[in-house]
Amino acid sequence: MSVHPACKPVSGDFHLVTVQIKEHVLKSFSATLTCNLKVPYMKAVHLEGPPRAAKKEAIKDGLELGRKFLAEGEAGAKTICIRLKKTKWSAQQLEGAKEEDLPFNTPLPGFHDKKELLQIEEAIFPPGEGWTRHSDNMLVHELSQIFFTQKGEKAGKYFRRGKAAGQWTDVDPPHVTEDHDIFVRSASASFVRKGAKFDRAVILNDITKIARLALKLPLSFVDRPSNAYGLFQGVRSSEAAQWCAENFHKKLFPRLAAKIHTYETHELQTVLEETLKELDSELLKSAYPFSGCSALVALLLGNRLIVAGCGDVQIIVLPAGKKATAEKLLDCMGRLGSSEEEDRFLKAGGMLSQGLLRRHDPTGLDDAQRILSAPNVFEVLLGDEDVLEEKQVRSAYKKLALRVHPDKQGGSADKKAFEAAFARLENCKETLEAMIAEDLNSCKELRRILKCEVTTRAGAAALLDLEKAPMSDTEDLVKDAEKASKELIKKLAKLQVVAAPDVSQAIAICEEAVKTLERVVTAESLSRMELQLKEGVPLSRALGLRDLRAPRPIVVMQPLSASYTVATGSTVRFGLLCGSTAALGDETLLKAAASHERRPKVTALQWNASADPSAACSTAVCISVGPTKVDTGPAAKKARTTPGQSGDTVRVRHILLRHQQVKQADPMARREGARSVQEAEEAALKALEALLKTPLQFPKLCRELSDCQSGEQPGNLCGDLGWLTKGQTEAVLDEAIFALAPNEFSDVLAGSRGFHIVQRLA
Repeated sequence: MSVHPACKPVSGDFHLVTVQIKEHVLKSFSATLTCNLKVPYMKAVHLEGPPRAAKKEAIKDGLELGRKFLAEGEAGAKTICIRLKKTKWSAQQLEGAKEEDLPFNTPLPGFHDKKELLQIEEAIFPPGEGWTRHSDNMLVHELSQIFFTQKGEKAGKYFRRGKAAGQWTDVDPPHVTEDHDIFVRSASASFVRKGAKFDRAVILNDITKIARLALKLPLSFVDRPSNAYGLFQGVRSSEAAQWCAENFHKKLFPRLAAKIHTYETHELQTVLEETLKELDSELLKSAYPFSGCSALVALLLGNRLIVAGCGDVQIIVLPAGKKATAEKLLDCMGRLGSSEEEDRFLKAGGMLSQGLLRRHDPTGLDDAQRILSAPNVFEVLLGDEDVLEEKQVRSAYKKLALRVHPDKQGGSADKKAFEAAFARLENCKETLEAMIAEDLNSCKELRRILKCEVTTRAGAAALLDLEKAPMSDTEDLVKDAEKASKELIKKLAKLQVVAAPDVSQAIAICEEAVKTLERVVTAESLSRMELQLKEGVPLSRALGLRDLRAPRPIVVMQPLSASYTVATGSTVRFGLLCGSTAALGDETLLKAAASHERRPKVTALQWNASADPSAACSTAVCISVGPTKVDTGPAAKKARTTPGQSGDTVRVRHILLRHQQVKQADPMARREGARSVQEAEEAALKALEALLKTPLQFPKLCRELSDCQSGEQPGNLCGDLGWLTKGQTEAVLDEAIFALAPNEFSDVLAGSRGFHIVQRLA
């Protein structure tokens, strides 16, 4: 910012705005706004509009700059200056744009004396939404707790409350939203090969609008485009994935709206991680705490993609170009097979059985495996029927020591495992002898607690000696449960010194019993919920899965996050992958997406088609980001068939594939959709692949497949929709059609009539 030399006050009482038109060496023009206001809440401002080929366009820019400055001050002028870069004036809009109407060394109306200045001063409002009245001269943005002064010496300033009463700290003005000149296309796809659909994908375009309409929440200070994505895949059922899909934006948007200043990338990563933690916390308290899911959440704000995930998930970056290589942006831990991860969950009392992670079960294990995976000191040395006494402990130790001593093992045995098992056996013997010597009764009580299965309602009730029946009102029961739990914990106090790890585990079991009884359930939901406890899980990190999270952390929820900045002018695709698609290698992902750079739906479908065919279901989201201006080839030279057509007109033909979820009546339908959504997607993918190889077979395929009456037209007119102008079709089709180059095929487009494959003819 600088003060323009021409903007000198005519007298001390005047406050001037100057708008000049600059002519550049290369015969381009731009409007320059300069102001020098002697008002406490304003300062010298210098803004320059975009270069224009015609002087009249620059004059129109200057008029808009001046008008916006008079109405909204500096912030408004900055906003309109950014928008002018994307504005194209029509001939009609340029009519009446006269240079003599520009403000030039003229006083602002009403800025002649201090009295009128104060009247203007009272009308100052900060930019953006979410401001409410705090006092006569102050507004507050409730979510961020930033205050704005409207009048007085500090008018136009922003503040935050200090720690001491009456203390205020100056803060910078809010972030000025930047509109990035990029397009974003995104799509999801899911394949179900057997059983139920466990995955859920959510794509939220323009979250500022969604937040305002759905949650009455202002999101005025984030860059645009502003999109959010969620991908969730259930572990034991689809319930957790469904709940997360319905609620993740309710956790994310308030966090995002809590700051009106510039978000650093690491701060946005924290926002997403905290969102996943809150989802997990509420999921564990919900009516389906044992369902579990892998989760990915992502934000695209301006040119930044920020992601966070937990479970069997991966995010891959695919830059444009035939020689581009794939880059893993995020690859979360949790897949079974990692030795480091296996060591972690074995120590927590988990074990692998038939390729799935379960809680400890000694059945089928050798002595070393059983000792290493035993969840507590008692289960290392004693069977369920063994009496707790020193004689029994020593006898059990001698028998086991002979069997697991490393020197007694054959050449094929895992010596390291037996060494670790023998060391634990000796340690447990010493601990048990010390516990028995300290207090035998407390030791027996500790053993009883550690054996309880408190994830079930019956087990929790048995531990605390309370009612086990399902309840819709648990308030009184919880009070009794908390009292009983505290009494049990008191009995263990004497053993804290000699057996701290096992006592801590017992305390966690008592607390978990209270949580189990607190949960409101019906008889039907309880039965369905507790059936899930028998199922192993294919991963060691996830949301939910309460029975494997407490009282021992066999499964953990530790989200990871990452970010990516899209370079100016570049095109890049992001793959959000979960489950079987997350297991795909980079080469497979690249190959499947190679010929579909501008087709995110087809790319996601291809990834699903490439996934392990034995997987029950698979899912993927593809996001394509690139510059708004795309070379669509030379202008069509074909004569227009109707008079009065503008340049925003294209001629297209299409293949329509209806499906069972198309509910509305379609007078142009050739036949009703008998296919499922997945069948229609697969048919569309197969047809598009064939057309990309042999475009001339379009009439044949259209006649065979299309459910639109246009498919009955003769010869090359088959599927022809004629000339279309912008706005003539629904938005999703309109945007895609007018981005096509001549003869280019579209993505698989989901419209209200079904799935479309569109080819632009001219």
